[in-house]
Amino acid sequence: MPTTNKRARVSTLLGDNRALGVIAFLLAIVIWLAVSINESPVVERVVRDVKVEVDESMPSQLGYEAFGADNLYVDVTVSGKRYEVGDNVLSADDLTVTAVTSSVDSPGKYTLQLRAASKASNPDYKIVGKSKDTVDVFFDAPKTIDVPVEPVVRSSGNLVDTSKYMTQDPIPSQTSIAVKGPATYVEQISHAYAFVDTSGNLKNSETFDATLKIVDDNDNAVRYLSTDAEEAVTVTIPVYERTTLPVTVEFSNTPSAYIARAPKFSISPSTIDVAVDPDQLSGMKSISIGTIDFSQIEPGTTTVTLKASDMTAGIPLDPDDVFDVTVNVGNLSTRTITVNKPKVKVTNNATDFSVKPVSEPLTVTLIGPEEDLADLSASSITFTADLTGRDVEAGTVRLELTPSVSSETCWCYGTYTCRATIA
Repeated sequence: MPTTNKRARVSTLLGDNRALGVIAFLLAIVIWLAVSINESPVVERVVRDVKVEVDESMPSQLGYEAFGADNLYVDVTVSGKRYEVGDNVLSADDLTVTAVTSSVDSPGKYTLQLRAASKASNPDYKIVGKSKDTVDVFFDAPKTIDVPVEPVVRSSGNLVDTSKYMTQDPIPSQTSIAVKGPATYVEQISHAYAFVDTSGNLKNSETFDATLKIVDDNDNAVRYLSTDAEEAVTVTIPVYERTTLPVTVEFSNTPSAYIARAPKFSISPSTIDVAVDPDQLSGMKSISIGTIDFSQIEPGTTTVTLKASDMTAGIPLDPDDVFDVTVNVGNLSTRTITVNKPKVKVTNNATDFSVKPVSEPLTVTLIGPEEDLADLSASSITFTADLTGRDVEAGTVRLELTPSVSSETCWCYGTYTCRATIA
């Protein structure tokens, strides 16, 4: 019974003209595909930008690296049937181009033969050509050195209007860079210049992207180098506006009673010709020429001389200027106290050395109102030894001390030191 049904269905299908038409169409497509594949013509196609890989297995045994080979590409011509080498089938990632290094036996530049191949083990196409057959690569032992960065500003006009502004040395974003390359070339390095170009007429400090150029003694660019500069090197050109401002001073180690109301003082001369940041100038009514430590101030009147060359708030147009600062704290008293076992706190010791002050008696001069001085004792006085910026070496040294007293109105006058052992 099932056999009879199948025959009936086949007979019905064969009797349906539309069904026969569909079957014939599908059969034609299958036959056409089979013929196209088997009879497809062989074509040639150029595969662009295949990266050149340098075989460093042999040079590495001599301690050499390849330089100048990071961005080498060639075009490879392949031959095969269209469906095997078409753009949507074969790409540069399917091919390899290797620079053969069997001849490398000493430092120098080598012209290396290129060998192209398919990454597939049994490709259905052939490699028939390359856009180049050789590449030049330099081999040497790698070497890295730190090179100072020297900024160079090139201006097509006047950098600033010197009647109103002034500038100082340009400031690079990196003071030095680590340069790596073949030892032969690294040893030729003389300078690392950071060039910036501007049209000039600057009225504020500006930062420019710099072009880095590493050169030899003859200012010729040194080849095959790389640097550790993660970002582009920039150069800042500082610009200051010329002006004349009244002068003032600041005080340090100030008793709390004098913080809100500084002691009376006068300065001669009372003004200074100076250059300051243009953005800050509009709000400036005066400029500080320096700091006076209260340890320099005696009862009554004290005169302290400050040098313009030591000021940090601006740039004196004449660094040789000096200023006499007269400080008047009024009719105060003086008292001396001997501290038999001084308490010395060591701060900012950035080394692994142990610094131990020697406890020797110190006689301290105190200044302040008589009734407040009477309330003080040796336990009211402490000392600090600040090691900021000091070279610490093993042995016995003398430390400069900053004394302080637990009083709102009194201070310690003079300079003090103590012995210390460093180990």
